[in-house]
Amino acid sequence: MKRALSLLVVMMFLLSVAGAASAATLDLPKWVIVPEDSTFSDVDLFCGFDAMDVTNNVTLCYYQGVPTNVSITFNATYPKLVTGKIGNAFYGDGSGFGMTFTGFDWSKSQYTFAFWLKDDGVSTDTMQRYLYWAEELTIGQGWGDTLVVWVYSQTSGWWRVSASYTPGEWHFIVVEIDRSDPLNAVVNVYIDNNLVASKTGKADWDESETSIDIISKSYSLIKKTLDEVRVYYRLLSDDERKLLYLAGRKKLSEPANFRQIFSPLIDLTRDRATFYAGLEVSTSDPNGYVPVPESAVNMSITSAEKLKSDYTGVPFYYQGHYWYRADKIQFNLPIQFETVRESGGFSKEILLDDDQKTFVYEKEFKVINPTAARINVVYTVDPTALGFSVLQYPAFELDGIRMAEWRPQNSTSLKLIATDTLEPGEISTHWIKSIWTISKEELEFPAKLDDFREINSFEEARKLFENAAKGKADTWVKVIKIDSNADVSNVTILVPLKGVEEEDDVIEAVALTGSRETLQVEKLEDGKVVVKVPAEAFVSGHAEIKVLYNKETSWWKSILEKIRSLVAKIKSLVFGG
Repeated sequence: MKRALSLLVVMMFLLSVAGAASAATLDLPKWVIVPEDSTFSDVDLFCGFDAMDVTNNVTLCYYQGVPTNVSITFNATYPKLVTGKIGNAFYGDGSGFGMTFTGFDWSKSQYTFAFWLKDDGVSTDTMQRYLYWAEELTIGQGWGDTLVVWVYSQTSGWWRVSASYTPGEWHFIVVEIDRSDPLNAVVNVYIDNNLVASKTGKADWDESETSIDIISKSYSLIKKTLDEVRVYYRLLSDDERKLLYLAGRKKLSEPANFRQIFSPLIDLTRDRATFYAGLEVSTSDPNGYVPVPESAVNMSITSAEKLKSDYTGVPFYYQGHYWYRADKIQFNLPIQFETVRESGGFSKEILLDDDQKTFVYEKEFKVINPTAARINVVYTVDPTALGFSVLQYPAFELDGIRMAEWRPQNSTSLKLIATDTLEPGEISTHWIKSIWTISKEELEFPAKLDDFREINSFEEARKLFENAAKGKADTWVKVIKIDSNADVSNVTILVPLKGVEEEDDVIEAVALTGSRETLQVEKLEDGKVVVKVPAEAFVSGHAEIKVLYNKETSWWKSILEKIRSLVAKIKSLVFGG
């Protein structure tokens, strides 16, 4: 089971590197923004108020993509065209004018009314002034600085929803009516893309009506500017409302196609670093603008045109993204890595002064995904960078699960990997752990140079050790076997030679495994004489060495020791201790 899981992890990693579609869903805005077409075909009724034909008393609007001349009733002065949110707008300051559209469908189950409205100041007029008026629905100014929606019910009469706004400023007004169930119709009022009022009531109105006053002839607009009137026979999505509010005459197209083309390899041996994930976003719409995160770097098409707001003329920015016009854009997103704490470690020189040593390497680290995308990442450890060979290395666990092995194709290198998915804005902490054990077994016995040269393995030395005559000799042989759960690549093991005082006491030290080279001997600052066993002497975590040396128990040192012992006894007898 564990082996199958490891293989699955490796396969997922290889797929991500090869550019396959990301297994994770990217939490980026999915929609493509395209300019509104010239007939406003996505809007059931659109009146931009960009022009007015005073000779024929009409203004150009569009109904379901068809240009329509909507009739206007006006006096000598009003309405008149003034600068609006986009192009011109209708401004009124008096009575006796209005605009009526014939052919409106009152049998629909859903409606959305959207428009820009500016109050020139606080009005002292207490009359209600209607923006939209029909026998079934009224949207207009209430008493004071309020917006009022009146909805008619054949069974219970009129009911209302009201909301306040700030006078003297432009406001984007959206009124949604959902009468899928006419006896429990829902009315929502949004001002500047914020839901400010909501109510449920009856809207079982007469569906035979055929017209709507966009400005009421009977109750004229008082000190108001009206622009960008839109009516939809459906409800808008959250993104559509935001787009109209922030960008202007734009609409949503097909969803953007995102895929992660490569995953960042996060090297866990680093202290801190920034790694990058590669993403690609595209659309088949040649006029489309696709979202690219603000944090993106290394874009493949740096000259791509940015979408600009119709209102401000500056690049459109929403949810941490800009929109670029391009058929296909590739970019990189940053992932930040930082070490929180680290204990233990694997030194490049190990003093093996005990029969066994255990080294525990632990590291707690933090990863930060500062982007609005869900990103696949791959945590990696290169055991060779820590001093081990590609043949054998201690196990590494990430959050308690053993990391899988991956060897790149046509390469002698090795990486231990584990995959993860970082949520948008995620800051998470993980830990990695590895245990390296190394032990030694020593044989020591008196022997001559010829015996030393005949020793070719630890087992041969064991036989000589068992048969060695017990007595004193000028030269001794020490044969040492070192075993490890890992094979080292650039680590040197220092083995102390007990009983050896000076480097010159060592006649010869040789490796019996691996390179079988002559080994270096040196004296440490604390006085220990050690033999240096390099990585080249290890084979699959195993090394054997032999050392020929002079020991302190040479004949003259033995005699000296006896003399000292005799003097001590005499002092004890003469002086009483």
